Amino acid sequence: MRRSLEERTFTLDQVCAGCERILIGLAKKVLLADQLGTLLGTMPQQGHMDAATAWLGVAVYGFQLYFDFSGYSDMAIGLSKIFGFHFRENFNFPYLSKSVTEFWKRWHISLGSWFREYVYIPLGGSRRGSVYLNLFIVFLLTGM
Repeated sequence: MRRSLEERTFTLDQVCAGCERILIGLAKKVLLADQLGTLLGTMPQQGHMDAATAWLGVAVYGFQLYFDFSGYSDMAIGLSKIFGFHFRENFNFPYLSKSVTEFWKRWHISLGSWFREYVYIPLGGSRRGSVYLNLFIVFLLTGM
């Protein structure tokens, strides 16, 4: 963050790009996430639906969650652009992943990077201690 404060630039192109990114994020949130949330609200409650409807609910909820987080991230990145800051992408099309590992790397990148840098590596990562215990601790903390 310190480097961003020192190397910050401010141009009209950045303001326009930031506004565009905010609109994309707002569209994801309002047009997609909120509508999928409304659809989830109309689905039958647990115990009163067949298996296909339950799986549809799981898929709809997954996309609703993605568009919600991704939309807010886009708006934050756009706002930072307007003020001359540059933040990394937070989602990289996770549902196009070919494996669970790849999905995890593409989903909420900033959160995963933070836990890797400040929890997993200080615990020893894959070089010291039990890799499985280190991963368990990271996933437990992430879930909390």
